[in-house]
This record gives sequence, C-alpha cells and structure tokens, in this order.
Amino acid sequence: MSLRVAATAVIRREFQLLARRASDWANPLAFYLIVCALFPFGIGSESERLRLVGVGVVFVAALLAVLVSLPRLFDEDCRDGSIEHLLVASEPLSVLVLARITALAAGLGLPLVAATPVFALFYALPMDVALVLAAGVLLAVPTLFLVGSISAALVVSARGGTLLLAVLVLPLAIPTLIFGAGAALRVLHGESPTAELSLQAAYLLFALALCPAAAAAALRISLD
Repeated sequence: MSLRVAATAVIRREFQLLARRASDWANPLAFYLIVCALFPFGIGSESERLRLVGVGVVFVAALLAVLVSLPRLFDEDCRDGSIEHLLVASEPLSVLVLARITALAAGLGLPLVAATPVFALFYALPMDVALVLAAGVLLAVPTLFLVGSISAALVVSARGGTLLLAVLVLPLAIPTLIFGAGAALRVLHGESPTAELSLQAAYLLFALALCPAAAAAALRISLD
C-alpha cells in the first residue's frame, strides 16, 4: 500500500466514524455555544462592555471546545486495540498520525469555525471583526490538535489522563490564543490584523513540522 493510499484510508475512516457518531463533533459545538451564551448573562448586556471581552471569550471558548475533543485522537483506538495496526504498519507512523489529525481538525474544527461569526453576535462584534475571529479560529484548531497530539500520545494509556492532557496542552495554546485574539482586536480598533495572523500561521507551520514526528515517538513510548 502506498503512503498516499494509507493516509487517505485513515482520513476516510475518521470521517466515517464522525458521520456515524454525531456526538463527536456536536458535543464540542454544544460546549462552545454554552460558554459563549452564558458569559453575557454574567457581565451584563451593555454593548461596549460586551465588545471589550467578546473577542477573548469567543476565542478561549473555541480553544476549550477543541481541548474537549483531544482525547478522541488516540483513546478509543487504544481501548479497542486498533492503534496496534498503526504501530506495526509499514508506512511512517508520523504520516498516519498527521492524517488522523487532519481528519479530526476538519471534522471537529470546521463546525466551530462556521459557528464563530454567529457566536460573535452575542457580543455585539462587527462582522469584519467576527470574520477575522473566525480566521483566527481556523488557524488555531489544527495548531491545537497538532501540539495536543504529543500530550494525547503520552497519556493515552494513563488513568485520569484527561486532566493531565489539559495541563500539558494549555500552555502550548497560549501563542495561538495571543495571536488569534490579537488579530481580531486589531480590527476592532481599526488596524490591520496581518501581522498577528502571519505569526499565527507561522506557529501552525512550526507545529506541522515538528509535532507529527514527536507524537509518533510519544505513542511508541507510551504503548511499549
């Protein structure tokens, strides 16, 4: 089997599982909705105040929704034993891990990106700010899956690994949070978001270059 065929098979399998189990992508979306909807009740309905906190709340809620989905990377396959097939495959494990991350980032992340402009309306954010915020979430979702894949691989066989996973991943999410939210804040203040979005894209490329191989090594160590 060629490398392209193997990666395509992994992606197709993940999309089939997501289609059969709607809760895998609906639960993070529901979590995102709940967090974004509850904050206005706690801080009041004044438009200016909502705009000041809205960018940060929406972006943090999106990152937390992705964090809820991270155990989906390896936990289920570890429980049913199918992860062993990836470990003994002739294809590079890093490429198969990247294929899985790609499928989950698309299947779980795109609903969050599509919902971001709608949720931004809860905070009286202008449409141009909402669209830049959605672009930031679009870059942040695969970044968080990439950096989180290393931690998810390390704790895949650990009891209570979900809490440990959150502790390990959240510090790595800070750069994309700063750049993504900063881009939307720039637009809110009438400035260009190009610098922040470029830095966020650079962080994504950095994670893309390093994380699949590191996650593959961590997975072999955890299941050795």
